[in-house]
Amino acid sequence: MTYGLAYDREKNLEFFLFQSMSFNGNRIFSDKRAQCSILDIGTLLLMFLNTDFEDIDECKSFIYHFCFNTLYYEKYPEKEISYYLARINLEGKEFLKELDDIAHEEQSMFLYKKHTFLKHLGLPYNEDFIRSDEDEEDDYEDSSEKNNEQSNDNNNLNSKSMFIGGIDDVRLDFDFIHFLFAGINLYSHNVPYAFRSDDIYSILSLEFREFMAKERHIIRKCQNCGSYFFPSNLKETKYCNEEFEDTGKTCRQIGKELTYKKSLKEDNLLDMYRKRYMSLASSVSHYGTDKAIQRFKKYKEEGAIMKAKYLNKEISAKEFENWINSTKK
Repeated sequence: MTYGLAYDREKNLEFFLFQSMSFNGNRIFSDKRAQCSILDIGTLLLMFLNTDFEDIDECKSFIYHFCFNTLYYEKYPEKEISYYLARINLEGKEFLKELDDIAHEEQSMFLYKKHTFLKHLGLPYNEDFIRSDEDEEDDYEDSSEKNNEQSNDNNNLNSKSMFIGGIDDVRLDFDFIHFLFAGINLYSHNVPYAFRSDDIYSILSLEFREFMAKERHIIRKCQNCGSYFFPSNLKETKYCNEEFEDTGKTCRQIGKELTYKKSLKEDNLLDMYRKRYMSLASSVSHYGTDKAIQRFKKYKEEGAIMKAKYLNKEISAKEFENWINSTKK
């Protein structure tokens, strides 16, 4: 099974063609029909970055869904009957063993690819997982020389950003036959050509190149959940808009609450306001006199107004402080 990758830049859509695995009873087999994911450009890259390849189980999951077929036949080329008819069908235990072996064999390459992408995106990365710049340059030069004749026909595919981690055997597809087999009619979209490759790393490099070619090639790491995301605008770069741990609230909503609570905690006047509130509340709890109740009630009513004015900058910090001190007399 070959991968397919195509883009409709006007609609900001990417078409990712791949073959996943399914199970029936105790047998694991590759699907007869390829799947096609149609999402925003860069979604495949984002999914890749959000996979924790240091966790071998997550590494296995990524391979199971997207690339077991190609990596299995790369390991056992003699088992591939033909380019179109090959279909994996393994007993459960054998499949799990092969998946585990392939995951451990490919883990370092996935980590290298991921952290090299992060580096070129200007995001924090772990240099322990990537080679030196000199090695990257060698990879680029070797790949450029190898693919030199094809580069002019492939829409300048040998740009350096594309060769991060190496590239192998990428072909252009103008008849979209593989997508048609998957039930996707690319002719109904503004897609000039598609890419085909048997190598998942080449597909990831193509995806990275396409994303970097966009005017707003921005990915950020959510400061709440740690996931990578596309900010909807340049101001919203701290928190993603995904639901956080079944809370019913997004990280963006929770992030704003955390930011607000932090600002309150760090504001000395608001801290003074809260301490005075707690002191008056304590007086009511301990003594319960009419005077204590009256003072606490007055502080709550007037305090809500004064605090709002301070937060809205209708009064100065000094005026707010003087009012808090006046309630102590």
